[in-house]
Amino acid sequence: MKIRIPTLEPRDYQVPFLKAFDSGRQYSVISWHRRAGKDVTSFNALVKRAIQTPGNYYYLFPTRAWAQRALWDNICEWAGGKKLVDLCCPPEIVNRKNNSDFFLDLINGSRIKIDGTDNLNFVGQGGSGYVLSEFSLHKEEVSGFLAPILTEGSAFVIFNGTLRGKSNHLWRLYENNKDRKDWFTQWYTLEDTKTAYWVGDGVSINPELAGKINKYDGKPFKNIQDDVDSGIISYAMARQEYLNEAVSQVENSYYGHELQILRNEGRFGNYNGSGRVYTFWDLGTSDATSIVFAQIVNGKPFIIDYHESTGKKIEDYATVINSKNYSYGGHYAPHDVSKRMLFGDLVTRAREVGIDFRRVPKTNSVLQDIEICRRMMRDIVIHERCQDLLEHLDAYREGSAGRPVHDAHSHGADAFRTMVMAIHLNLVESYLGEGMARNLPTKVGEAQEYVSEQADAESDRPLWERFRGVDTSLLDDWSGV
Repeated sequence: MKIRIPTLEPRDYQVPFLKAFDSGRQYSVISWHRRAGKDVTSFNALVKRAIQTPGNYYYLFPTRAWAQRALWDNICEWAGGKKLVDLCCPPEIVNRKNNSDFFLDLINGSRIKIDGTDNLNFVGQGGSGYVLSEFSLHKEEVSGFLAPILTEGSAFVIFNGTLRGKSNHLWRLYENNKDRKDWFTQWYTLEDTKTAYWVGDGVSINPELAGKINKYDGKPFKNIQDDVDSGIISYAMARQEYLNEAVSQVENSYYGHELQILRNEGRFGNYNGSGRVYTFWDLGTSDATSIVFAQIVNGKPFIIDYHESTGKKIEDYATVINSKNYSYGGHYAPHDVSKRMLFGDLVTRAREVGIDFRRVPKTNSVLQDIEICRRMMRDIVIHERCQDLLEHLDAYREGSAGRPVHDAHSHGADAFRTMVMAIHLNLVESYLGEGMARNLPTKVGEAQEYVSEQADAESDRPLWERFRGVDTSLLDDWSGV
């Protein structure tokens, strides 16, 4: 029986990489947009090399959980419910499959290990080839650990992912090596692959595909604008993921586009919701404390007031709350509201002065929370008295480390995020004055904390300067397509 590797027919735009890889390029950088097949193509290349040359091969994601979800457990509905790993690496060439440690032993003695770089299990093991998927989200030191392995063993490495701006190591890797003959580098946008189109909202990409059938899957070409309109993805995230732009979000502002739409639609003005008022906080010690006042109507927030001040005690904020003369339904604070502050335990002291806090727990990722905020922005109304909050949201931006900048604007934005996540997690309820006590969880997974914007001298060096003795020899020609 003959088994063709790769088992999945490459798409036309994927062939240049596969040919370059099979010709012997040791280093490859492929930055392709979402749904262009980065992982399928990279895994196909790794499997082919593994069955040709016995050795240890590693396919690495930023985390082990990500590796399991994206590759090992990924079920392809378009292939009759088969797992992606089994499609790319068919049982005929597999001697052993370990479902707990995520590795495949091939019939020629090769081992393919699927893992994350968060546990550093790949360090000190040695390998014949590596793929680092979504490289911009890996820790910067990962490349440093790989450098001596690649040099001493002439192992290949494939870095893939969407660019996510210029303040990350994937972009630097591409820029530093795009003109080097011993590297293969490729930057694809939607215009290059012709796999979908985007018409609407000031964008016109591949309009000629509208109404036509995609030859790769036999379905009508998708209009990305449909997902934006439905709220499945925000405009900023769609530009980042599908256009693969080398700018993060829109001018680095997380909410700039959504706020412009809010203004254009007249959702910033003299508006109020109805019913009881809820407060959502970001609590500071030496910096600002911010409070968002909102009414919730059919799950949609009407932000009717905003307060921000610095250096005050909780008694002072109780005075602010009471001076508004609102009928309050509840008060919501971040997960760390229990911590001791300058004036003692905050939860206890707040209750003594009439503020009964409920906690909004940690979630898996600050950046994922921001994306949820952007999606909910289409349903938000802001009263014109909240001009300060609007300015904070406009200025809330991504820093050089790929995380939100912690400055004077981040406090208002964090209070806003407290509100959105409380609604998103279905935590908001009118509990004041009803004799009800509700114990909310304090944690839902591990949150990504803010990181300081400090330059890493080692990470600023081009990766090729950290690699020694790049092998430029050519191997066999590509014969798989």
